[in-house]
Amino acid sequence: AGYAAWLCTTFAPYAVASGIGEIKVILSGFVMKRFLGGWTLLIKCLGLVLAVGSGLSIGKEGPFIHVCCCVANVVSRFFNKYATNESRKRELLSAAAAAGIAVAFGAPIGGVLFSLEEVSLYFPPKTMWRALFCATVAGMSLQRLNPLPSGKLVMFEVTYHHKWQLFELVPFAFIGAIGGLVGAFITKMNVRVSKFRKTSYLKKWPVTEVVCTCFLTSVVDYLFVYLRGSSMLLLYALFSECKNSNQDTYEELCNHQNGREIMLFLVISAAIKVFLTIISFGQPCPGGVFVPALVIGALIGRAVGFSLQLLENEVGDVGFFAVCRSSSSCITPGIYAIVGAAAVLGGVTRMTVCLVVIMFEVTGGYEYVLPAMIGVLVSKWVADAFGKSSIYNDLIHLKGYPHLDNKREYTFSEKASDVMTSRNLSVLPMDGNTVDSIQERLASCSFQGFPVVTNKQDMLVVGFIARYSLQRVIAKCKQHSQVAGTTKCVFHAEQAAGDTSTYVDLSPWLDKSPIQIVETTPLDRLIEMFRALGLRYLLVTHNGQLVGVLKKKDILEHIEMYRKGVADRREDNSL
Repeated sequence: AGYAAWLCTTFAPYAVASGIGEIKVILSGFVMKRFLGGWTLLIKCLGLVLAVGSGLSIGKEGPFIHVCCCVANVVSRFFNKYATNESRKRELLSAAAAAGIAVAFGAPIGGVLFSLEEVSLYFPPKTMWRALFCATVAGMSLQRLNPLPSGKLVMFEVTYHHKWQLFELVPFAFIGAIGGLVGAFITKMNVRVSKFRKTSYLKKWPVTEVVCTCFLTSVVDYLFVYLRGSSMLLLYALFSECKNSNQDTYEELCNHQNGREIMLFLVISAAIKVFLTIISFGQPCPGGVFVPALVIGALIGRAVGFSLQLLENEVGDVGFFAVCRSSSSCITPGIYAIVGAAAVLGGVTRMTVCLVVIMFEVTGGYEYVLPAMIGVLVSKWVADAFGKSSIYNDLIHLKGYPHLDNKREYTFSEKASDVMTSRNLSVLPMDGNTVDSIQERLASCSFQGFPVVTNKQDMLVVGFIARYSLQRVIAKCKQHSQVAGTTKCVFHAEQAAGDTSTYVDLSPWLDKSPIQIVETTPLDRLIEMFRALGLRYLLVTHNGQLVGVLKKKDILEHIEMYRKGVADRREDNSL
């Protein structure tokens, strides 16, 4: 774990944690250089092996999504239509995210739904088809390589001899409520720990922090038999039926003679796992939260199922257990473990449809979709009562990334002119530009792009040119012997018609159709435009004249001010 943290902090700072939050930000239109690069891919793979193998309470499944997106980004550089088109590249990354879930869990359909529900803001039908194709190929590759000991694509295949009964829907919903509470608790506490890690002395000692956490995890896990081994083996044992269990290490899970002690150890193990997950997820080493959340939920669900099984053995087939008279035992704790695993993971990530599909693809238990659905729905309802943001969205907000959550609904009466902050514009006129003047403009400001207008009096929009494009062109001009500082720069070749002197044509880098809005456009519509199109800015006009630039940052700041204002009003009302 220490080597993994050292590799990340020294060579690839973006290789830490799971990377799902950052991928959501990228798919919303934000550019993060080096996050999906080849060096990050290499360090992520090496660090993930070391960190997961050290025994930290983290999983490898979440980082698989980051790894697949890195592969997609590196491969896209060899194809011009993806390398030069950010929209197409984002579609490719959406398909890669689906492949990541397909590889991590052996769940191709769940991977497509995960990309649709959790990470992608814009998911047209053609992207869904490509994501399905990518996830299918990933599943076929996984089946061919056969990394699982079972030799099957299903990770935790379950076969139960008793069907669940209708009265069990109540304990399923109860497990869902507990899962929502635990998931919300993990989210809130992990964000607090991450904030403390970011603002305290811990940020100066990342490797020491990881090593100490790993040592603490090893000592604590050794004291509890259920936590000593691999998380995947523990999940397999918790999901299994006692008749089919061949895990000698966990054979006490089926020992009814020590039922109360087993229930107590299951609950204590779940509490310890919650604590270790809170302090481990988000540390400066690769690791995700999927598997720890599944283990916590499976421990809680198994404890509830085992308690019901003991209750049935003590009271007999009376009351709501009367439907069990035809069988020796109709309570299967493994089903409760599956429901609990889905509930806690749903409470942490707020996933719904894709989580249910992933669970029945992982277990092969198609008959238990309804219990899992009930657990996930109740879990989301309970967790949303403490905040509607998932752990990824909260960490995005903590890191200050510009991201509009597509699951939130906003109702504002303001218009674009009320939110826009960029009124003192830095524009480039069509005429009068030279290499030196553009270089001076780049040095005098830090804007990431410049609107191109007819002239500074009329302010009619001609296009938009990015800062990095101008920097690249100016750098090439400095290397060219025939280009001087006074060389004219034009945005249309017609401007230099009849001129025999040397000029620099900037038209290939000019966006001639930037998206424009009028200043009276409602803010609700603007939010939907930023979400659906993955925009970073909009040009605001009045009677055709450019009056300002509306950035995503402006909308996010307005939403944050609105949220703080609502909180202040609630505090005033409580007083």
